Amino acid sequence: MLILNYCSCVMPRPRQEGPTRQIYAAVREDLYLAAKAKAAEMRVPLREFLERALEMALGGGEPPKPAPDESREPSVWDDEYIAMQANQPLGAPVELTEDEAAAIARGAFDQR
Repeated sequence: MLILNYCSCVMPRPRQEGPTRQIYAAVREDLYLAAKAKAAEMRVPLREFLERALEMALGGGEPPKPAPDESREPSVWDDEYIAMQANQPLGAPVELTEDEAAAIARGAFDQR
């Protein structure tokens, strides 16, 4: 008999830096659904997707990338190949070696 401990490993939402404002806008349903689908495909919250879109519209280009945090421990998600597969649309096949799969599982349950 195999008994596994359930772990609620939900990634915490990053804290907002600086003051924020709550907005309300009535938008066309097709735009809302398209934005929601694209955000899900990109695996980002809709709020973050909208913030990026506003930054790009106001800045005329890509939003500035946050500076890499030198003090954090390296993550399995830093691997370019794994990150590329993780950015595929939901349901896309993923091919991992046993070592990559084990590293992801250990990282998900924070076991070193």
